[in-house]
Amino acid sequence: MNFNDLPQKMRKKILILGVIAMAVSQASVNATSSVSVASLPQGMVVISTGAVGSTNYISLPLSSNAVYTGSVSSVGPNTITVSNTPFTTNLANIGSPYFVKFLSGTEAGRTLLITSNTTNSLTVSTTDNSSQTVNLQTSNFSVSSGDSFEVVPGDTLASLFGTNTKGSPLAITGGTSYASADWVNIYNPITGSWQIYFFNTSLSYWTLEGSSGNANSTVLYPYSGLSITRHSPSEPFPYIVLTGRVPEVQVMVKTTGSNAITYVSTGYPVGMTLSQLDLGSNWTKGTSTATADVVSVWNSSTKTFVSYYQLPTSAWCQAGSPTADKGSTVLPPGCCLALQQHMTVSGATSYLTLSVPYATSNNL
Repeated sequence: MNFNDLPQKMRKKILILGVIAMAVSQASVNATSSVSVASLPQGMVVISTGAVGSTNYISLPLSSNAVYTGSVSSVGPNTITVSNTPFTTNLANIGSPYFVKFLSGTEAGRTLLITSNTTNSLTVSTTDNSSQTVNLQTSNFSVSSGDSFEVVPGDTLASLFGTNTKGSPLAITGGTSYASADWVNIYNPITGSWQIYFFNTSLSYWTLEGSSGNANSTVLYPYSGLSITRHSPSEPFPYIVLTGRVPEVQVMVKTTGSNAITYVSTGYPVGMTLSQLDLGSNWTKGTSTATADVVSVWNSSTKTFVSYYQLPTSAWCQAGSPTADKGSTVLPPGCCLALQQHMTVSGATSYLTLSVPYATSNNL
C-alpha cells in the first residue's frame, strides 16, 4: 500500500470533559488486575491538571495509530531503509512530528524522532532526547535487517494542548504573561532544567517563558514526563482526557547515568505497582540509595516525589525505610517517574525497559 493511501494521521486529542474515568478498550483495569489484550484497543486516560497554585507531573501513555508498519531492509548509523517506496510524503514537517518505533529485535520499544526521509528510507535522531547519541549500529545494541517497526504520529504543544481556536480549544488556561497563565513544563536534558511554556493570548500561540518566539511546534516526546502548573482559577475542568492506542511492546527509555535525573512515563495506560515495574538488566539493585538506582514517583496528594530502590532480592524499599516492603505502591496511569542511575552508562547500557503489564498478541 502506498503511504498516501493510508488513513490520515491520527493524533491524541484532549477532550475537556468533567468526567473522571479511565478505560482500556471495554475493560476497566486497576493495579492488581491482569488483562489479556489480543488486539490493540483504543483507550482513554483521565489525568488531573492539579489544583490552582500547584504543579502536577504527568506523562502521555497512549499513542496515535501507526500510519506505516514494515520491516527493515538495511540499516546505517541513523538511517533505516525498506525494500519498497512507501514514504511519498515529508515525515519531518515542523509542527507535525513522526516517530519510528521498533517492534522487534534488540531495540524493541525504542522510539526515535524522524528528522528526514526519502521514499524508501527514514533518518532518525539517535539522541533519544538526551545529551548522548547511540547510533543504530551500536555494538550489542543494533537494529538488524528484518526487524519490524512502525511509523507513528507524535504530538506538539499545539496539537496536544490546543491553540485557543474553535476547532482546537485550550486544555489549560492561557494568559498575557507567564505569571497569569497556566504552564506546561518540559524538562531539557541538555541543560538539566525545566523550561516553562504557556499559551500567550496576546500573541495567540505557545511561547517559552522569556521569549516571544512561536513554540507551537515544540515536540512532546512520547516516553518523557512533563508537568502542568496551575495559576488560573478559571480553569474549565481540573482534568484532561487523553485518547489513543494502547502500547503493544515494552517501553524503552534512555538514561545518561552518572546520577543525572531522567523524567519518563510508565508508558502504559493502566495502574501498576512497584512490584510490576521491571526495568531490565541495566537497573542496579542494592541495599541503600547510595548503591542502588533510584526511581522517584510523583505523589499528587503530597505534591512531592517519593524515592524507592530495589534490594538484591528485588523487593522495593522507600528511601529511609529499608525494612518495609513497598512493592504494593501504586503507580497510577499517566504518572511521571524520575529515574536516577549512579553508574556511568553508554551505548547498550544506557537503556532501561519497562515491561508490558498486560498480555498482547505480541506476548500471549
